[in-house]
Amino acid sequence: MVENDAALAAGQRLFETVEHGDLETLFEIFAPGALVWHNTDDAFTDIPTTVRNLDAIRTSAAEFRYVDIRRSPTPEGFVQQHTLIVVMPDGRSIRDMCCCICTVADGRITRMDAYHDSAATGAMAHKSGNPEG
Repeated sequence: MVENDAALAAGQRLFETVEHGDLETLFEIFAPGALVWHNTDDAFTDIPTTVRNLDAIRTSAAEFRYVDIRRSPTPEGFVQQHTLIVVMPDGRSIRDMCCCICTVADGRITRMDAYHDSAATGAMAHKSGNPEG
């Protein structure tokens, strides 16, 4: 069982880092060998690929922010529900309703299972323009 405060702190640090764009810090937040699974493709992504995908989304967006954040500890880490708002330069707005279940060990995230709205993620830059997406 992980300490609730450490797990919640890892979650807060993760999403603040992604929202504010210092993506290289993700290599410190995630443990070595950590993986991210997405329901939209039923596949695991390593952290370097996750960083590239997030960078593609963030650099193509005029606005990128999380709202309606609800984060709770679990015996293995934390769960977070949120809405990701991505506004494109042309004014198009994408609302991704998401739930992330994370496993935390020694204050670092070892695994994330991310459940996204497939209609929203299909419109994001990393899916439409990145063959690795």
